[in-house]
Amino acid sequence: MQKSKKFVLIICEGPTDENALYRIMKGFFSPCEIRFHISHGDPLTSFPDDKNPMIRIRAMVNQEKKKYALKDKDILAVIQITDTDGAYIPDSAVIDDPEADKIIYGNNEIRTKFTNSIITRNRKKRTNVDKLLPQYGINNEIPYRIYFVSRNLEHALYGRDEYLTDNKKSYLADDFSDRFGKNWRLFLSYVEKECDPIGKDYRDSWKKIREGTASLERHTNLNFLFEEFSYLLYGD
Repeated sequence: MQKSKKFVLIICEGPTDENALYRIMKGFFSPCEIRFHISHGDPLTSFPDDKNPMIRIRAMVNQEKKKYALKDKDILAVIQITDTDGAYIPDSAVIDDPEADKIIYGNNEIRTKFTNSIITRNRKKRTNVDKLLPQYGINNEIPYRIYFVSRNLEHALYGRDEYLTDNKKSYLADDFSDRFGKNWRLFLSYVEKECDPIGKDYRDSWKKIREGTASLERHTNLNFLFEEFSYLLYGD
């Protein structure tokens, strides 16, 4: 049977990302079908150093294609949303703190008793993002973009920078969906007013998030998602 709708695949790190954003993305990309692929962790830091991260992205896309019996032509776009985790701060801003049982994120530094591990993680994330940014498509056919939330989705969208339990994340995501799920334009207005979007355009946003300790501050470039993909939907 011929499929009547296109699909948009969204790759994100945790299930509460989907809970918060599904209805918003469904509204914007209507009448497309939205499918989230949850990586359950950061795929950009758990990948071998000598491999191109696009291999991992293609593998996740292929999982969804197999799951829903899709072909490349059925997919309108692949969107990846990644936490910055402070990955672009100077190594000197990763501070050794033997008392830090959890990683402590501040606006200007990361405190941890695993400094070498965090520095290595940050370098790997930067390297892999640099490899993905020039990629405009999956298999030379499906449009692809990667967007960031800094330090993570809860920080960027809700302004919450404290440690949150999974239950609290779930509650916040459901509340956010209730607020904005019926109106993606309201969500976009909220992002532009409250979430401190950074950069004059998509490329510039990735340039700005690299500067100083910006990747620890509350920023996002999700606003450019609506600009970048509107041409696919509306011809703008």
